[in-house]
Amino acid sequence: MNKLGYLVLNIAVALYLFANGIVGISKAKFYEQPGGEFGKMIRTIFGSGNLSDILIVVLSVCAIAAGVFLLLQLFKVQIGVTDLILFIFVIVWAAFIVIIDIINPLQSKNKTDFLPYIIQLSAHLMVLGALISSTKRIS
Repeated sequence: MNKLGYLVLNIAVALYLFANGIVGISKAKFYEQPGGEFGKMIRTIFGSGNLSDILIVVLSVCAIAAGVFLLLQLFKVQIGVTDLILFIFVIVWAAFIVIIDIINPLQSKNKTDFLPYIIQLSAHLMVLGALISSTKRIS
C-alpha cells in the first residue's frame, strides 16, 4: 500500500475512533441517539438502562484506546500488547458492523434508506480495513 495513503487512512480512522469515543463518553446526542454509534449498538442489543450506559462508556474508552494504539502502530512505537489489542478491537469492530449494519436495519420498523445505509456501511468497513492492515496477526 502507498505509504502516504496508509498514513492518511490510519490517521482518519484514529480520528474517527477518538470522535466516536468522546461522543460515547459524553453521551452527546449524535446519530439520533445519545452515545453516538456505540449507543446505537448497545441499545440495539440491550435496550436502554444502566447496563447500557456502562457498556457505552466501556466501548467508548476502548475506541479511544484503539485510536491511540493505531497511531502508535502507525508511527512504529513498539509496545508489546499493541498488536493483541488491535486484534481484539478488530473482532469487536466486526461484531459492531454485524449489529449496526445488519441486525439493526432488520429490526427497524422504519424503512432503511439505501444511500445513507451504504455511506454508513462503507465508513464502518474502512475502519475495519485500516484496523486489519495495522494488525500483524491478520495481515
